[in-house]
Amino acid sequence: MPLFEYRGAIHIHSTYSDGSGSIPAILNAASQTDLDFLILTDHNSLEARIWEGWHGNQLFIVGDEVSSRRGHCLAVGTKKRVNHWGSLQQIVDDIYHQKALSFIAHPHGSYKALFKTRNHSWRDWSVENFTGLELWSYMFDWIRDFRYYRFWGHYFHPDRYIRGPHKNTLKTWDQICQKRRCVAIGGIDAHARKYLPLPFTVFPYENAFCTLRTHVLLSEALSGITKPDINQVKHALKNGHCFIGYDGLSDTTGTRFQSSDGTVQMGDEIPFDTPLDLELNLPTTADITIVHNGQKKHTVSTDQFAFCAQSSGVYRAEVRLNNRPWIFTNPIYLRAEPS
Repeated sequence: MPLFEYRGAIHIHSTYSDGSGSIPAILNAASQTDLDFLILTDHNSLEARIWEGWHGNQLFIVGDEVSSRRGHCLAVGTKKRVNHWGSLQQIVDDIYHQKALSFIAHPHGSYKALFKTRNHSWRDWSVENFTGLELWSYMFDWIRDFRYYRFWGHYFHPDRYIRGPHKNTLKTWDQICQKRRCVAIGGIDAHARKYLPLPFTVFPYENAFCTLRTHVLLSEALSGITKPDINQVKHALKNGHCFIGYDGLSDTTGTRFQSSDGTVQMGDEIPFDTPLDLELNLPTTADITIVHNGQKKHTVSTDQFAFCAQSSGVYRAEVRLNNRPWIFTNPIYLRAEPS
């Protein structure tokens, strides 16, 4: 069955919270890229929802970064604001009961500003019912090793400081996936910060939109009608029918991780009763690692790799291009039947 692929920028901030750009400015920046959708997540605000819908070739979706002192959670599809003063479990439960999606933002996000470490990590991993997590946060990746004496290097050559998802986030994600589905997305955490009186912006929106993207795979093409199209994107994200691509390195469009007959795709969860042939297809030759239950299983350099899943477990793919992190797929879950 053919799939329709759409490229999205997730985790964007506007002047409704702590970003520098108005919604028209953000939409204008998006129009200069090949993005298909954007998900805005201002801190504790849904005020931008009046702008939700199609703007030219981009579908604009408004969520909420529910920002607690114990962690941040991206809420997509809530009808009303979530009380960010509640416990992390209460925050996730509120999103869940609104039949919306919840993604833990920058789960291990911390950095050192001058002499003080700022920690925006998620503090309670006993929380249940969240949809997934922001596996790769572009901004926190960039700032992880930031030092003020290297500011100009970080500013003019940000790509040099991109290392990929935090190793603890990858480990935590693999552990959760052993128990249940947990969807991974990529977020840019774009603020386009301005530091007056200095005449520059750190990561202008139009630059950030070309870096880390979440590609969703749909069974039907978007129609151009706001509500059903937003529901389609949400459905794909909910079910893990998506992958993270560092398009700033090279375009990842066309990536597929699925069964060889195409009936099972990334994000799907099925009972394991017989070995299953899986394959990864890439737009160009790169270094592929197949991860099974958190452990590296196959490593090969090619643009198409097929293998047989001989046992139950959680299978996903990591890809590096020119020795740089490039693609992270969501898993295919082959669950053993209870004995």
